[in-house]
Amino acid sequence: MAAITVRPITDASGFHAVETLQRDVWGMPDLEVVPLHQLRAAVSAGGVLLGAFDEHATLVGFCYGFIGLRDGELLFYSHMAGVRPGLQDRGIGFLLKRAQRQEALERGLDRMVWTYDPLQSLNASFNLRKLGVTASRYYVDYYGEMPDAINRGLPSDRLEVDWWLRDPAVETRLTGDAPPRSWPGAPAALAGRMRGGALAPQTTLDHREAVVRVEVPTTFGEMKSRVPDLALAWRMSSRDVFQHFFALGYEAVDFVTAPGEATGSYILQRQTGTRPAGQKEHR
Repeated sequence: MAAITVRPITDASGFHAVETLQRDVWGMPDLEVVPLHQLRAAVSAGGVLLGAFDEHATLVGFCYGFIGLRDGELLFYSHMAGVRPGLQDRGIGFLLKRAQRQEALERGLDRMVWTYDPLQSLNASFNLRKLGVTASRYYVDYYGEMPDAINRGLPSDRLEVDWWLRDPAVETRLTGDAPPRSWPGAPAALAGRMRGGALAPQTTLDHREAVVRVEVPTTFGEMKSRVPDLALAWRMSSRDVFQHFFALGYEAVDFVTAPGEATGSYILQRQTGTRPAGQKEHR
């Protein structure tokens, strides 16, 4: 693919293009689209809207966020990030997140947070393995009922991730210098088991090892459309497991998968209370 340029969007034509791209990425009805006037207001107040443009200056991706205040500390909240369908395996999302990190660093911030559906395995791999985020907060039905094509029909549960922007481990992930970690012997607190030709969830909550695995389907989007009852079972089972182990002090630190496998695995590691310099405990 030709070179992609990432730059801030600050004018009305760019805001209109972002409105259109939201519909293309998520299948949103107009009521759900973040509108031009909201984008304009946020950018005018210090928010960051970045666009990824192809060689024809066509918008093919964007990310949108703003500075927030939580527990007396400033952070950057990344609200939306999307890439045009058909181009989502071209590294555009990575370019956008890397540029967004730089914008946050230039504002003197150390931490970025955002949410995503924990059953979307591609997002899990991108966030945890590619970017080096961690997660220890789980929100039940975060947005309520969502009418867009991707999210409709299930509770909108979300994981919230922490991206510690100055952590050397994050820098290593972004440069591609981090060797893939393996987690041999980690027991599965949630596993996929074939039952009657369907991949059903099976939970085991009594593990107390330092590291446990949480399996999720690699084709959850297809499962939602074809077998919605099974998708709901995965939602409820994964909710129970994440909430249980987060309450015990575990944190999601990695996501592993292999080509052709029916499931990928979150790696949850029990935390000791010690973190790199500049990182505080946020539960």
